[in-house]
Amino acid sequence: MRVILEDPASRGFLMVNDILAAFTILSVISIVLETVPAFVHLKPLFDTVEYTTVAVFTLEYFARMYAAPRKRDYIFGFFGIIDLLAIAPTYLTLANFTFLKTARVLRILRFLRAIRLAKIAELRTFSEVENNASLYWLNIGIYFLALMCVVLFLGGLMYVVEEGNADFSSIPLGMLWATKVVLGGLGGSTIAQVPATALGEGVAIFTRFCGLLLLGLLIHVVGNVIRLGLLGKTRKK
Repeated sequence: MRVILEDPASRGFLMVNDILAAFTILSVISIVLETVPAFVHLKPLFDTVEYTTVAVFTLEYFARMYAAPRKRDYIFGFFGIIDLLAIAPTYLTLANFTFLKTARVLRILRFLRAIRLAKIAELRTFSEVENNASLYWLNIGIYFLALMCVVLFLGGLMYVVEEGNADFSSIPLGMLWATKVVLGGLGGSTIAQVPATALGEGVAIFTRFCGLLLLGLLIHVVGNVIRLGLLGKTRKK
């Protein structure tokens, strides 16, 4: 079990991780779309996706715990905590707590599943990176993964803190706003959606800061790719 879950050289590793990645992406898409009023009639479908995904992730969580040489290290490690937090909100909503069933923050906590993609990418690195070119393309993939996570989390967070604001009435609207801010630098008057709360303003400031960090990362990655294409080699350190 440990070989299948953690050894990139094993036959079943890529298949298992591809399945987990597919469930992660499907789950995130479902969480985003379930907040759109026009898709309210699809709630049974979204619930089916959610429960199926949580069942798969629960099996994975206990499998990794069982296969870990030191279970305590996995349970209290970064990815162990992420794996637990990715499934805990669903079990909380299934409990007999009425106020939790409509809590927006629980939906956002489920976005922690997106970080699982970073774990899957990290585990696949050694099996896919064979040369500098592969490494640079992997870095580009990591950039877009980071961009996706920022847009998901901050767009979803704005959906939570701006409850009652029509401009952020669904997670897709929050993600659209986050995308404009992150890719547009300081944003400006071109962004029609405006936070109405102090917390919303705080999220907006932090989103602009993340946009600057991602811009710096993109410049570094693209610069290295261009250098490789022009010179055929990396810069010596």
